[in-house]
Amino acid sequence: MIVPNNNVVEFPPAAPAGTNSSGAGSSGAPGANDDGLPGGKSASRGAGFAPQLAMRLRAWEDGTRFYPGAIALCALCLGLVSSHAPAAGVIGSAAAGALFVLHKTIKAALVTAALSAGFYLIPEARIAPAYWTTLGMVAAAGFFPRSLVTVLLRAPRWTWVLALLVAMASFCATLIAPGLPATVAVFTGSLSAAFLGAGLARHLAMVDARLLAWGEDGLVPVTRDLLLGRVTAGMLHDLAQPLNVISMANGNMRYIVEQLDIGEESRKQLLDRVARISTHTEAAAFILSLFRWFGRDGDKERSALSVRSALERAVAATKSNVRHHGVSVELDGNALDHLLPEHHGALEMMAVAALLSAFGSFIGPGSEKRKGKVLLRAAMTPVHVVVTVQCIDENEAPAPGCKLDHATLWLVEQVAIEAGGDFRSMLRSSQPTRFVIRLGRDDI
Repeated sequence: MIVPNNNVVEFPPAAPAGTNSSGAGSSGAPGANDDGLPGGKSASRGAGFAPQLAMRLRAWEDGTRFYPGAIALCALCLGLVSSHAPAAGVIGSAAAGALFVLHKTIKAALVTAALSAGFYLIPEARIAPAYWTTLGMVAAAGFFPRSLVTVLLRAPRWTWVLALLVAMASFCATLIAPGLPATVAVFTGSLSAAFLGAGLARHLAMVDARLLAWGEDGLVPVTRDLLLGRVTAGMLHDLAQPLNVISMANGNMRYIVEQLDIGEESRKQLLDRVARISTHTEAAAFILSLFRWFGRDGDKERSALSVRSALERAVAATKSNVRHHGVSVELDGNALDHLLPEHHGALEMMAVAALLSAFGSFIGPGSEKRKGKVLLRAAMTPVHVVVTVQCIDENEAPAPGCKLDHATLWLVEQVAIEAGGDFRSMLRSSQPTRFVIRLGRDDI
């Protein structure tokens, strides 16, 4: 429940361990695994090895693991020969741009180390501008902030055509122009090629989403969540009808209990049960309202669509994902009461995505529970409303970050772009900020 005085939400404890969603416990049969087969844990691990191996082999066959490695190898080979063929350095920069978009920091670092070692093996590389430029581009691909990906790829369409023309002209100039013009052509062509390589990699990742979204479980969980949301939307009306019937029957029961000729103690017990049913019915109706109006602005007057209401709805929608009561959510900042009628739903969706990831910071690798708080701070800037999501442990230190899967991150980024804003995910151990949400102010 959100407390108005200090804007703190405290979550109730979850169900006891060992129970499933229907309340039934585990079977507890000795020597049986999850499927009820004999053999215990060793058989379960053996049975799970084959599907994991098949999934990884399928990933290699589909090319999702092959693309980044092939791009890194191309960047390395082209960089090594750029000391003798400067035009190869331009193409190598395109590969560096692709590594930057695909978030392959380790591969970019390995290529950077190999090219640095090339100074000792290739004497001409020490004075070759193309070699130094390619090395710089690959190093930048590994160590530049990932928030630049979204910013760079928002460029207008005509810039892609311009970059292509500049890259082609520079490529030709490196082949025919001597001296200083060739050096300038290498530098400008490398910048344009890196920009084009980043755009092509992003386009390829959008066409084949496995490049960015492939994880331990693949795209199946993401697809399941998307389809489950659409199925749930169709069930809301059917769920609302039984709740209405329960509510009306409960009201009739209260009237009957008040008219019965029974003792006061019995009457009080019955009325307490009626009140309990009413409380749970109202809670279920509130949850249905969260489902029905999630990401929409039609359930309230425009004068009530503020930053605070969007964040409160996001907290209410995600509180069931907190697995223990040691995590609280606080709302703070001077922009909570700022009206946001145009992008209220977009802010709610972005806050939900950030909170789902933030709550994972308080569950350790061994499923141990950590205490702490999630701070949603809304601040005003001259042109933006900025909401930061911070994770702090019980010692007021930054809590370990939990990475948001690439598929969900990309989708939420598109929501932010459509709302004229920005959504950034940051995993830095030195600071508690995990997400930054920016929305343009519509009052200026």
